[in-house]
Amino acid sequence: MSMEKFLPRLCLIAFALGLLSRLHPLVMDNARIAQFFITEDGYLMLTVSRNFAAGLGLSVSGGEIATNGVQPLATFLFALPYALAGGDKILGLMGVILISAAVSVAAAWAIWRFARAALAPQDPSPAWPLLVAALWFVAPLPLLHTMNALETGLYTLVLVLAVLRFGALTARGGIFPMADRLTFGALLGLVFLARNDGAFFVASVLFVRFVQVQVEGPAARRLSFGQALAEAVPAGLTSLVVAAPWLVYNKLQFGSIVPISGQSQSIAAGFGSNLGLAPEKLFETMFPMLPIPAALESSALANALLGLVVVLVLGAFLWGAMRRGGAFRAPLLAYALHGVLLFCYYALFFGAPWFLSRYFAPLAPLLIVAAVSVGLDLARRLAPARPGRLAAIAGAGALGLALLLSVRLLLPGQHVHEHFQVVDWVDAHVAEDTWVGAVQTGTLGYWHDRTINLDGKVNPAALAALRAQGDVLDYVVDSPIQYLADWSGLAGWVDRGDARFSEAFEVLVDEPERNLSVLRRRTAPPPL
Repeated sequence: MSMEKFLPRLCLIAFALGLLSRLHPLVMDNARIAQFFITEDGYLMLTVSRNFAAGLGLSVSGGEIATNGVQPLATFLFALPYALAGGDKILGLMGVILISAAVSVAAAWAIWRFARAALAPQDPSPAWPLLVAALWFVAPLPLLHTMNALETGLYTLVLVLAVLRFGALTARGGIFPMADRLTFGALLGLVFLARNDGAFFVASVLFVRFVQVQVEGPAARRLSFGQALAEAVPAGLTSLVVAAPWLVYNKLQFGSIVPISGQSQSIAAGFGSNLGLAPEKLFETMFPMLPIPAALESSALANALLGLVVVLVLGAFLWGAMRRGGAFRAPLLAYALHGVLLFCYYALFFGAPWFLSRYFAPLAPLLIVAAVSVGLDLARRLAPARPGRLAAIAGAGALGLALLLSVRLLLPGQHVHEHFQVVDWVDAHVAEDTWVGAVQTGTLGYWHDRTINLDGKVNPAALAALRAQGDVLDYVVDSPIQYLADWSGLAGWVDRGDARFSEAFEVLVDEPERNLSVLRRRTAPPPL
């Protein structure tokens, strides 16, 4: 069998293994279901989803604290299994895993369609779009990002569908009919509701379309500035109408259209604080089978070189796509501009560097397509007699490596949740009706309802305290919290020199080897 024929079959095997990897926790015990895929922030979203399904609105802390520190579309979608399961936490998690797997399958199909449209002018072989979708579906980073109970999988799906729809409208030529402008605008609104940084994509699409209708085609078909504006405005306004309920809710209830989770993560960010790490994360997004060792993450030279690779590969792909022509050029430019805006925002103005990989994950379809496209061009230069064979060998190697890395995730001890030691201690020592506080309350807050968040991601009062005082010590003293339980660094709070806090709380557990600290209130707490 030739390598060109073997590669598509390997891709189908990868799809099957990728689906099994996503579903395998469902046949394991409850601990496996609870700990394998769902991350700390994923549990934050699921806590809100479960409360919403129970009629408690968008809230945490057993419904006592209202929040908007989530992305709405995924939060509402994940509320469905909790509503069907009557709030059961394990059955709800199983439903979330099933939904996430289904969304991933749909996203893989959309990415295949996107790759086919992007690569067809260069090489019409069906193998390359399959390779792009398979790499995305089975590689460890996209796999984990789409199964973590957050919005990344859904956001990627809606984003790629919007790119495809833009391509379909552009391919018809001429001005978009009003009905298409309105339906496309509604789809753009869903992109924003999937994740709020989708606003960059909405702006990118409208800008690219605005320019396109003024510069492309014969002079008789070009639109004036006013005509171009009249075509773009209905789609933009419709997207705003779809997003408006969320924006109004945020402003009226929390004083800002930006969710408090984003405000919390940016509160200590300095300009350019993530710039040294962002190129490496983009490289891993473009080449998901090539994880960068942690030792290189702090290397300025390594990040500069990896960033240069990303720029050269993406630039070469876009340059080739523009030269080859076709109706899909405008969608590619809009997608790329969205990527530039995301990079500038998260690298220059945002905090939380540990989330960069997830924030860049929706760019994976474009970046993987760019890598495959440049790989095809290199194969033609290196082996002009049999370029397809060389490209297929390289593609099979990349896919095989991604498969091996994903299988490694399934081995015992390779994917251990970092917060369940806190959950286990609270479950064993704290009554269900006792209030517990923590900086990181996603996992703990899901399993112990009476948990108060202290980093401000989902707790407006804690965020206000952080802004006003720089810490939450007074807020904790004045709260009904009787225990503080989190990672081992929490024990140092009693040594910060705050007499009021030190009088109110004492260290009960400090076990760095378990990464666990617990503080206990000395006196009776005030009510919530």
